[in-house]
Amino acid sequence: MYICNCNGITDKEVDTAVKAGVERWDDVHAFYGCEPCCGQCQCEIVEAIVEHDRNADDAAPAGVMAMAG
Repeated sequence: MYICNCNGITDKEVDTAVKAGVERWDDVHAFYGCEPCCGQCQCEIVEAIVEHDRNADDAAPAGVMAMAG
């Protein structure tokens, strides 16, 4: 499914960029060599980043989280 219609970025491509370490919604575009245009994709991309971060925190061992806090 397309997330960014302006640049043709799909949900799978968003996931790939997020897993590669992008931290901001416009970094997803930069990952693919483009720039945001209309901004309609911002919410969905931010949601993907937040969800990835939430899952990464849940997957971290307890000792790692204690050191990070």
